[in-house]
Amino acid sequence: MKIGIVKHLNARPLTWGFETDENHEIVPENPAVLKDYLINGMIDVGLISSIECIRNAELLNSYESTGVCAADKVRSILFFKNKREEFPPRLILTDNGSKTSVSLVRVLIHEESGSVPEVIPTDSALIQDRIAKGIGSHMLFGDNALLAKWNPNDYEVLDLAEWWHRLTGFGFIFALWASKKPLLLEESLFVASLQYGLSHIEEIVSHESRLPNELVRSYLTQELHYKVTEEDKKGFVLFGDKCKKLNIL
Repeated sequence: MKIGIVKHLNARPLTWGFETDENHEIVPENPAVLKDYLINGMIDVGLISSIECIRNAELLNSYESTGVCAADKVRSILFFKNKREEFPPRLILTDNGSKTSVSLVRVLIHEESGSVPEVIPTDSALIQDRIAKGIGSHMLFGDNALLAKWNPNDYEVLDLAEWWHRLTGFGFIFALWASKKPLLLEESLFVASLQYGLSHIEEIVSHESRLPNELVRSYLTQELHYKVTEEDKKGFVLFGDKCKKLNIL
């Protein structure tokens, strides 16, 4: 089977079982690209932005037993709120890797201010350059957020999952497995890959050389979780409703 996996650290426990199974062909990409691969029939199954499961419900089967989830903190999806410029910003440069995160930051800013900012998906290197210069407000996703640096005099940095939990009391689902209809797979396939990943978490930690082992371990085992809870599902339904009301699905 041809399986699209997310390249970022936050998804490794979900995908590790597939990555180490020679019976599968692995296609690594950002979730936004994997959605296009799924719809175009270039992969059989992919880990995609959760909002795309809502947007493409007529075309895709989504699987809600496992996913990239956070109860109240995620660390790897950050909004850089410029302290020297007006809030809410009219325009935000966003990392182009996750469509869910792009929509979530718009929902959160609307909840705080009543205004929905425009967004421009932008190469993360350009965003990081603007952050270094203290220009504009921005959103970074995945490894780009984990490795980001900023001047605290220029930016207040907000964790999107923490922000969402503060406003709603719910967890959040950032990514889910999906397949193109009519292909319908057993949830046990994804649960087995996750169980393998969790049982080999030290192996995953050892493969990440850019960050301290202790940080990677706590990030994967304490801050994120991968078995979808009822609170996550309630938050996901609420998120979908808010996106529909704001016409950003």
